[in-house]
Amino acid sequence: MSTSRGRTSRSAKKEAFAGKCEVIGKSEASAQKRAKRNHTMDSEEEEEELRVPPPPQEMEGYRPGSIMRITLHNFVTYSEISISPGPNMNMIIGPNGTGKSTIVCAIALGLGEKPAILGRSATLSGFVKHGCDSGSIELTLAGTQGSAITIGREIVRESNKSHWKINGRAVAFTEVQKTTRALNIQVNNLCQFLPQDRVVEFSKMSTQELLKETQCAVGRDDLLDLQRELIKLRSEERGMMAELQRGGHDADTMRKQNEVLERDVKRWQERQAAESQMRVLEALIPVMKYKEAKALHDEAKVVRNQAHAQYQQMKNEAGPAEDEMQALESQIARTEATRQRLQTDHTDAEKTTRRQLKNLEDFEKKQHDLNSDLDDLKKRAQRRRENIAQLRADVARLEAAHPESPPEGESDEMRQLATELREMKLNMNGEIVTLQDEQKELMRAGREINHEIESRDQRLRALDDIKARKRDLLRSANYDAFRALEWLESNRDQFAQHVFAPICLEASVRDAPQYANLVETAVSKSSLRTFVTQSDDDYRAFTRLVNDKQRLRVDVVSYHKDLDDFRPPQPREVLQKLGFDGYVLDFIEAPRKVLAALCNRDKIHEIPVARGAVNHELIEAKMLFKEYIADGTRFVITQGRYGSRAAAVTSSRVRPRAQILSSGETDEVCATRERLHNEINAFRDRLQENEEKMKRLSLKDKKARDKHRTADAREKELKEQRRMLAEQIGKWQRNQIHVETKRAQLETLVSDEQRDSAREGSQSQTVHDRKRIEQAIRQNSIDRAQTVCEMAAAVGKQGAMVHQLTRASLEAFRSSHALSELKAQAMRQREAVSEALQAYEEAVAAFEAAKVAARECLAETRRVTEEMSDEERLRVRTAQDERIEASVADLEIELHTCRQRLSLASNSGLSARVMEQYEERQARLASMVSSLQQRENELLRVRKRKLRVRGKWEQPLEALVRKISERFMAMFDNIGCMGEVHLCRVGDGVVAVGASSSGPEPAQDADDEDYNGWGIEIRVAFRRNEQLSALDNHRQSGGERAVSTILYLQSLQTLAAAPFRVVDEINQGMDQRNERLVHRLIVDTACREGSPQYFLITPKLLQDLEYHPMMRVLCIYNGEWQPESFNFNRYITNARQSAVAA
Repeated sequence: MSTSRGRTSRSAKKEAFAGKCEVIGKSEASAQKRAKRNHTMDSEEEEEELRVPPPPQEMEGYRPGSIMRITLHNFVTYSEISISPGPNMNMIIGPNGTGKSTIVCAIALGLGEKPAILGRSATLSGFVKHGCDSGSIELTLAGTQGSAITIGREIVRESNKSHWKINGRAVAFTEVQKTTRALNIQVNNLCQFLPQDRVVEFSKMSTQELLKETQCAVGRDDLLDLQRELIKLRSEERGMMAELQRGGHDADTMRKQNEVLERDVKRWQERQAAESQMRVLEALIPVMKYKEAKALHDEAKVVRNQAHAQYQQMKNEAGPAEDEMQALESQIARTEATRQRLQTDHTDAEKTTRRQLKNLEDFEKKQHDLNSDLDDLKKRAQRRRENIAQLRADVARLEAAHPESPPEGESDEMRQLATELREMKLNMNGEIVTLQDEQKELMRAGREINHEIESRDQRLRALDDIKARKRDLLRSANYDAFRALEWLESNRDQFAQHVFAPICLEASVRDAPQYANLVETAVSKSSLRTFVTQSDDDYRAFTRLVNDKQRLRVDVVSYHKDLDDFRPPQPREVLQKLGFDGYVLDFIEAPRKVLAALCNRDKIHEIPVARGAVNHELIEAKMLFKEYIADGTRFVITQGRYGSRAAAVTSSRVRPRAQILSSGETDEVCATRERLHNEINAFRDRLQENEEKMKRLSLKDKKARDKHRTADAREKELKEQRRMLAEQIGKWQRNQIHVETKRAQLETLVSDEQRDSAREGSQSQTVHDRKRIEQAIRQNSIDRAQTVCEMAAAVGKQGAMVHQLTRASLEAFRSSHALSELKAQAMRQREAVSEALQAYEEAVAAFEAAKVAARECLAETRRVTEEMSDEERLRVRTAQDERIEASVADLEIELHTCRQRLSLASNSGLSARVMEQYEERQARLASMVSSLQQRENELLRVRKRKLRVRGKWEQPLEALVRKISERFMAMFDNIGCMGEVHLCRVGDGVVAVGASSSGPEPAQDADDEDYNGWGIEIRVAFRRNEQLSALDNHRQSGGERAVSTILYLQSLQTLAAAPFRVVDEINQGMDQRNERLVHRLIVDTACREGSPQYFLITPKLLQDLEYHPMMRVLCIYNGEWQPESFNFNRYITNARQSAVAA
């Protein structure tokens, strides 16, 4: 058989196919079916039938990361299976439902991916074969250094968990991920791994997603990292540009404000010069005053010295008389001290005498009390005899008044009746308690039911609150917008005009049940969550306070157009003829500013709507509208940019039910409302049943209480009888106790009388008490006599003190008389000294006053001059030299004139704040200019970095996309169609200009720097005279999308760094021609030396397809349709032998 590319005979292909074919597995169901039919095979043939070709032992041809062997145990439909794929192209074929896609699932799960990527079961346990507790996957991969790596995964159904092994060693999942990343395996990349249930997702991928997946698929993670860095740098650049723009605007504003202030500053400087001249005069006047005060000071100093000399002379003349007077005064002081001491001692002696007199009175009183006690002792025996007689009379009287025996107690009949009544009450109490417990339980259940009913009523009321539902929807859909709304409601005073809440809260739909879903289809979700301001200042304030300060990601707009500025494309008469009900604008109720914002963003004034059918042909032929909604479908009309510029119509179904703008209720809300009503009715039925039970229990409770009251009344009567009887018994007992008490008292007194009589006279208690009192009287008399003696001695001492005090007083009188005469003589001398002292003090006062005045003038001069500048001080000295002959009065007149001129200048309204504002703004302006320069330098640095990164990313990316496009175009050309791959550059609406005029970067005018929006666009055309159009989920049929998908993947085959690629049932929906052409291209691409391993899964194959020796065909032999006696292994063996013989 020829190994070169080309067509071969059918027999040769069959032989070659048989030589590369393997039989995969047999299901347990088919084995059971053969067992039921009692089919017998010899043990040798059965062993041969179930044998699976072992995996290749050598690594030749396998790239690192390629799959060398797949072994499954109790996985989905397989009980046991082992597959050995080839190093190049592997075709897995078999009818639907045999388990082809199961192998794809095994590859994905065995390499660590989650079940969600497969689009099948959401849990791992769903992949364990039915009836088994666990299943396992084992993948043998080619290593990087000639060794194989075996990754095993065991799935436990009950815990829904996995256990991992590498080369038989238990490992963590992170080590498995590390191994697959090292081998560049990307199962989550649709360009490498395209399972059956995700084929349709490839055509749904956005251009941005396709670019990222392509970079990963070809192993250029460095390009993806560069793209991410570019996105980050662009974001930084935009932020810096916005800051520069705001900073430049603020700097210009401040510069203009300072230009206005410059004229006032000049006038203020002229006024400052005049004030400086006034300060010179104000400083010069204290200087002149100081000169005059200095002269007066010198004159006062001379007068003071003369008065001091006169004073000293007079003081010396009066000195001897003063000395004598001082000596006499000292003597008088000593005499007075002696007299005072004697007076103090005399006072202390008087106090002692009075205290002793008080003690004597206390002794007299005590003597009187002891005499009284002695008299009482003599009367005590007489009182005891009187008490004995009285007690005997009382005992006789009480014994005569009451009988000796007590009355009889209660009878046995009374006790029996009391027991019966008590038992009856206990029974009634138990019954009442039971009934009360049941009533309480019913009442508790009733409260719970009422609580449940109230809770559901509240939920029903909440469902009726449309605005609250909208707020809840906003909260769940965009929490940042909800937080911004709460902040706005509390801070509306920070805006000049009213700021509208998100449009979904401000707008409502007329005839909502009919048009709400149509309106919501035409208006984007982002618009419904957008805030609307009415001025640019409010817009900037909102973005600064909400977006920048709180970092909330919300949309806010401010448009200057009025609602009347938006004109519809066609008059409403034309709409009615075409079958439309009106424009979207006609069905929305909202403030005019909000409607204008919707017109700006979503063109609601240009989109007509209709619930029924319209004239589509006329609309498309005349291009009356770019977009319209009719009969539950949204139509978008676009005109081609090339060739005939024919119109293309894209249609999509409208939303079945509005989610935000609807004032009605969703199915979920209706279902919730119905469920709540049903629950309320059920609770009310339960409440009615409880009320009936409560009535029955109340009736039983009433009967039980009536019986209890009857028994209680009878028991009260019995208690009253028993009480009266007990009272009679108690009265007799109390009387007996009283009699016994009197008898005991009588016996005690009689015993005391007898005991006292039996004792001898000297030993009686009365005699003993009398002796004790007489002894106390004698002791008190002794103490009183001693006190009298002490008092007599104190009185004698007091008399001696009085004599000494009298002599000291006479001595003091004589000294005082001599001192008076001496003072009269000294008074005349003192008057002369005082006059001299007064004259001296006046001179000192005059001198001090002159000195203070001079110092004040000097201090005032210094204070004024210290506040002056050096220039003003120089002017003060110059003025002083010029005005040597001027008086203070002349200077004051000149100062008054200067002040009048300044008073006229002050009426201009200028103040020192003008200069401060000017200087502050100048400083802030300089700081802002410096900050702007720093930001410009930083922006220039970021742009240079961005240009370097873009150069590293864009050029290799363009080369990569060019290579992919060339291969893609060549493959489409081979099938007679057109196709290309285009790198889409997208802008973000912000054009970067040079950061500085002195910078090396030229101005840029290209808007293509939204690097997050860059993407790869696949354009195809499958018919003649058809323009290339983007591949999406709407324009092309399923077969065309499949062809485009597989050819794009084939374009990546030679560029891909991934070790293998999996494509599951990509040929579904293709016609025979395209399927043959695509198959030939796949074989040609995948069966080249050095190309990655390739898995193509398909349920069907056409005849006479292209075959290559590097292909390996894996046939799925699994299912109940298997023949009973056909031996595939023997068939393949025979086919191989026939191929060798040929």
